[in-house]
Amino acid sequence: MKKLGSLLAIMIILSGCSEGDRYNFKGSGDNWDVFYTVDVTSQDSKEATGKIVYTGEEPPPETIIYSIESTAGASSGNVLVDEGEVLVGKSACEGCAVIQQDEELDVEIKWDGQVEEFALTTE
Repeated sequence: MKKLGSLLAIMIILSGCSEGDRYNFKGSGDNWDVFYTVDVTSQDSKEATGKIVYTGEEPPPETIIYSIESTAGASSGNVLVDEGEVLVGKSACEGCAVIQQDEELDVEIKWDGQVEEFALTTE
């Protein structure tokens, strides 16, 4: 019986280690919506993807320079806008600091001489 209890405890602990957390961040400015998903796969590894959507009244720009920053690091790029959207490519790291669920991410988007800054929070 003692072995069964120990085995059960180990299985519970291991199942907790194998499942990570997913945080869905979102935020909006005057001209842009940003959706950013972070999958925390362990205490020191994560994967992140996102989408930037143009919501302004003028035609969308051809390119933007974006930055999404957290205490764990940043994702940034100078990218083409396709039909008003930008897909933020999948980024991953191991042995790194990971984003926390209650964290606020800072977004900056530059285009055609304009700059917009706002925060992303979890849903």
